[in-house]
Amino acid sequence: MLTLVINLDRDTERLKRIEALLAERDVAFTRVPAVDGRLLAPDEIAAVCAYPTPVSIRLQPGEIACYLSHIKAWRLLLDSDEDCAAIFEDDIDLSRDAAEVLSAIADWMPDDADIVKLETSLRPIEIAPGEEAAIGDRAVRRLAGCHIGSAGYLISREAAARMLAESKKLRMAVDSTLFDPRGGVAETLSLYQLSPALCIQTRLQSTDESADKSNISERANHKSYGATLGERLANRIRDRLAYACRRIRNFASGARAQVIDFKP
Repeated sequence: MLTLVINLDRDTERLKRIEALLAERDVAFTRVPAVDGRLLAPDEIAAVCAYPTPVSIRLQPGEIACYLSHIKAWRLLLDSDEDCAAIFEDDIDLSRDAAEVLSAIADWMPDDADIVKLETSLRPIEIAPGEEAAIGDRAVRRLAGCHIGSAGYLISREAAARMLAESKKLRMAVDSTLFDPRGGVAETLSLYQLSPALCIQTRLQSTDESADKSNISERANHKSYGATLGERLANRIRDRLAYACRRIRNFASGARAQVIDFKP
């Protein structure tokens, strides 16, 4: 099982912590040297970002670096002989049975799955009724709405190739692209959620200042819908119609919002 952990060269303490954690969980991994947002030059940022092309976000350097780091992980999967990979960021806690769950992926990962979300944000998310598969006391359920975060997920080889093609220019943060239907890509992917979750960011578990904080110190908040009034109006209307259609579809299918627990 290809397990990848994204880690900045300067985050040596995080590396020590995640190495100890995964060793305790009996999970072997390959480190992916993360792109450092502090080292990105303005011309590098301009070359990879779609903004202000509609519809796109004016991404912050940390968000761009995070996205580029996940691109490196997807390429590692495609360079391997594996059918899928588990990708983690280095600020997670991981369930004690992680090795068992990850080693049995072939038995429980749905055949049509592009991505299976392994983490929880501890916020309500929309989940389809019923379960597609099970692993022990965990259910694999279809993700029916937005679930922001990219700290832990499984991605198929086909989905990794698709995401590389979709990421020639970065329009939104990587977690929005993968897991927010409003980004335009997630709506076309077959997304699932593992429940209870296999991982969680440590900052969500404690208010202790010693908990790992996100390396993305600032999130983008400026969205471009177009250069002209007509273009902006058309894209905003398109956004609202797509949102309304998702709400109607989820209501009709029985999808409901719930909080995904983390199993220590």
